[in-house]
Amino acid sequence: MKIMRDDLLSNHHIVLWGIFLVGLILRGYGLSSQPPLDDEAAAASAAYNYLEHGLFGQVMWYHPPLRNFVIFVSGKLFGGYTAWGLRGGSVLLGSLSVPLLGYLAFSLFRKEAIAYLAAFFLCIDPLHIALSREAFQETTTAFFIIAGVLAALYGTRKDNIPAVYLSGLFFGLATASKWHGLFPWAASAFVYLFAPRLISSYSGERRFSHRLLTTFAAFVVIPAVVYVVAYLPWLLRGYSLSEFADLQAWLVKRQYFHEPPTYAGQFLQHRAYQWFIMPTAWIDFVFHEGRPYIGIAMGNFLVWVMTLPALYFSVKRFMKEREFEAGFAIGLFVISYLPLVFTSRGIWVFSAPAVIPFAFILTAFMINAFLMSGRLSFKLLCTYLAVVLLLSALMYPMAIFRTLEYPYLKSLSDLYSPHKEQMQ
Repeated sequence: MKIMRDDLLSNHHIVLWGIFLVGLILRGYGLSSQPPLDDEAAAASAAYNYLEHGLFGQVMWYHPPLRNFVIFVSGKLFGGYTAWGLRGGSVLLGSLSVPLLGYLAFSLFRKEAIAYLAAFFLCIDPLHIALSREAFQETTTAFFIIAGVLAALYGTRKDNIPAVYLSGLFFGLATASKWHGLFPWAASAFVYLFAPRLISSYSGERRFSHRLLTTFAAFVVIPAVVYVVAYLPWLLRGYSLSEFADLQAWLVKRQYFHEPPTYAGQFLQHRAYQWFIMPTAWIDFVFHEGRPYIGIAMGNFLVWVMTLPALYFSVKRFMKEREFEAGFAIGLFVISYLPLVFTSRGIWVFSAPAVIPFAFILTAFMINAFLMSGRLSFKLLCTYLAVVLLLSALMYPMAIFRTLEYPYLKSLSDLYSPHKEQMQ
């Protein structure tokens, strides 16, 4: 029995897809009973109008339009814009991000424990669960980012050109969902271009001219084409590529001067530096069929608070041993996170899914290093993971809009509700 258990645990495919099933259940449970947000109803209209008529919709039109494709296809698959028709794409891609992150961690470090921990942290993270259950682009963007980095890493290490081209496709889709995809895209292109110098064991194509040509094709041409194709319904209305370029320049300005709703701007934390040093939430309010609902999207702070210590440990380890694996993980986190930290406009925690996969990899890397060195006992690790799991379970009603049904969450609902007197 012990041998069979060890064999199962050593087969990372079985473990990662088992974690995926748990993540899918958490993201799909009770989805039909979750009340629709006003923006979700508007997203359904936006998807139809964009795909059928090339018109930008009423909600988040200032973001790239891939969300419209995801919702439109999901609606077709599920027979209309029902709860699953609206959110099915987010649920599926958010759930698939879990094993994909595990594969990325395993591909990077070749350690099952790091892969399992990173996938586990994402699987049970309440914020990722909450955003996977809404018809928006946050978890879709994260999925394509993880897929792009994984394909780029595989293509770079194996000198597999089709995989490198595939990574360009994924990064194009990520950026066509939200511009967060630009940062890991740039990091992956840099690593591929300079792989002979960055990876000590690298044995692929070393001629810089060839690598430069492949980098241009895979990380410039393909993503750019994918991004433009996402705007094809709009372009087919008769707009030129010059007007497309003007639109993108205007959208940059629009994003820079973005003004949030009053509640989000005045009552919610809106600086990215806060994410890993204090509990940070995004709140949705719904009044549906005579009942109020509050959804509180907040990460598991017992995991998130480990990020900065893990970053410090990883940097210290990299400076000592110069391991490509640690350096790449650090680079992915830093290049994804710092632009959000230093931007002058507000950044809310619903943007975190583009960053936390790399934070979880760093945390898993640190935990595994402590475990292997004997600085952390297996018993203590199991205790920590059990407490993390318990906290996520207690937070789960917040992620599925059942906050008001549980008395132990009343203080949180009162804290975040601007209308608490009317809800008592």
